[in-house]
Amino acid sequence: MRSESALRADRNAPGRSKKARYGLVGFLFTLPAVVYFGSVYMYSLVSSMAMSFFSWSPGGASRFVGLESYRIILSDSMFWRSLTNTLYLMAISVPCTILLSLVVAVLLDRMMVREIRDALHIVVLLPLMTSLVAAALIWQWIFDPVFGVLNHIVGWVGIPRQGWLTSPEQVIPSLSIINIWLRVGFNTTILLAGLQSIPSEYYDAALIDGASGFKAFWRITLPLLNPQIVLVTITEMIFAFKAFEQVYITTGGGPANASRLIILYLYETAFKWFRFGDASVVAVFLFLALLLVSVFQWVFVRRKVEY
Repeated sequence: MRSESALRADRNAPGRSKKARYGLVGFLFTLPAVVYFGSVYMYSLVSSMAMSFFSWSPGGASRFVGLESYRIILSDSMFWRSLTNTLYLMAISVPCTILLSLVVAVLLDRMMVREIRDALHIVVLLPLMTSLVAAALIWQWIFDPVFGVLNHIVGWVGIPRQGWLTSPEQVIPSLSIINIWLRVGFNTTILLAGLQSIPSEYYDAALIDGASGFKAFWRITLPLLNPQIVLVTITEMIFAFKAFEQVYITTGGGPANASRLIILYLYETAFKWFRFGDASVVAVFLFLALLLVSVFQWVFVRRKVEY
């Protein structure tokens, strides 16, 4: 007679083969994207890493310099100034965007009339459909210290005219407003999908136990939204780190380099000063920094919640 473990293995074999087939189908569906990523992005990454060890002239000639380009970049005060400005932008825009997106997603989720909810959702998504160049031009007009509509609005309540994009102290917060306006719709969609996937039974059980609405939100909603929150956090950090169009169009890095971000520094190093090796060092640094932050959040911050 066959052992009980062998019989159990036979019963589970169809399930395993079916799961293997689903896994194979999923792999084949994602294979074109993997091939595209490997052939385009990985090639660019490897090329940048290789170029960081060479000194390139505008004529195309190259000379191996080893770690000299790394020493030049890491000793450049403008590199650290650009990195500091970028981190300052991230510190403002990322948490504000996520918090505002969460509030909007909760409000949309609690709307009982589906037609109104869908209409408002489309309105929230409209900035995402706007090109970054067009959005930068719109906000440049809004923030104009003389003719801008924002100074007219604050003037109605007795606040004096502000410099906004022309003020070294206000330029990064002003750019953060542009980022928030652009990204709220995307994050709201992700968080709203997460909210709608939470079973209502959890809230019914919490209501029976006498939990308040805030306590149910804190102990049920937020833990179950953790994967979506981690996802949008990583996405927003990458978006803020690679901010370029809105800065290039509105301020060009000014005033007095107060808004010179790391991508603008990379762009000018490569295409204004033709220091391609040094620019490759900056690109490698950005890749490693974002990779480490993303892996850290995905591994240590994301957590599975079971009730």
